[in-house]
Amino acid sequence: MKNGNPAARQLRDLPPRSIGLFTKATVLFGGFMQQFGWIFFVMGSLFSWIFIPMSSVKYWFEFGKKWEKAPGKIVSAEPTNSSVNEQTVYQYLQSFEVNGQRYTGKSFSVGQDYQGGEQVTIEYDAKNPSDSHVEGARRAAFPAFVLFVLIFPLVGLGFIVFAIRQNLKAIKLLEIGEFTRGTMCSKEATNSSVKINNTTYPVFKYSFDFEAGGHTHSAICKTHQAWLVEDEEREIILYDKYNPEFNVVFDATGNMPEITEEGMLARPGIGKVVYLLLPLIGIGMNLFFLFFPLNLMS
Repeated sequence: MKNGNPAARQLRDLPPRSIGLFTKATVLFGGFMQQFGWIFFVMGSLFSWIFIPMSSVKYWFEFGKKWEKAPGKIVSAEPTNSSVNEQTVYQYLQSFEVNGQRYTGKSFSVGQDYQGGEQVTIEYDAKNPSDSHVEGARRAAFPAFVLFVLIFPLVGLGFIVFAIRQNLKAIKLLEIGEFTRGTMCSKEATNSSVKINNTTYPVFKYSFDFEAGGHTHSAICKTHQAWLVEDEEREIILYDKYNPEFNVVFDATGNMPEITEEGMLARPGIGKVVYLLLPLIGIGMNLFFLFFPLNLMS
């Protein structure tokens, strides 16, 4: 209906409405901010699961270890595929004896500090000598500063949580919201913009006035898709009749269902499943790595 005459759209389906699970899911995970957040979350989570387990962060919460020293030697010194500040990370296999029993372990350094066959001092856990490292070398390939990669999934999670709160509001109003139309009373530029395919779209803040219960109320929205909220003289508003300040500008909310010629909310097409892919990938990937962690330096 939006592609025909937008002003002709009338939602005649009175509340409370029955909204299907698939419709709710596509609205919940729809919208630019939601999808943008999931991209950040998925990519950031992947890097976090790769790099943090290979860093000294994983040793921060070790307790009860008593480190002893023993003479040992470097069995092998091999460059890895990793680097820090453009310097190659080297992995060493060390060998030493404790009470007549031989143990081996791995150590790391940025740049090659040791050669194969070199005599070194080994530090080992007195209760578990297989946990050892060369004195002066690292126990992990990367230092703790790689923890900064958590910034990316956390930023993504922030976008996701903010968008979910907004979209839950939209779902609620799809169920109980009264239909009306509002007149734009203000349009303000914000300091935000969205870049898509090398085209930058400024984000605007809109205010629409509508009548409910004999009073005038305002509906506020922000969007970079100005054409969606400026194509009609009066835009569709859904509001709670008991609290008209609880409202949503219909076309400013991502992935809202179409309104049919009969005035009903249309069921989303199967193509809308694309909006669920990133959330499924993000949640599934994190669960997988939680139970089957990577060990790239094994």
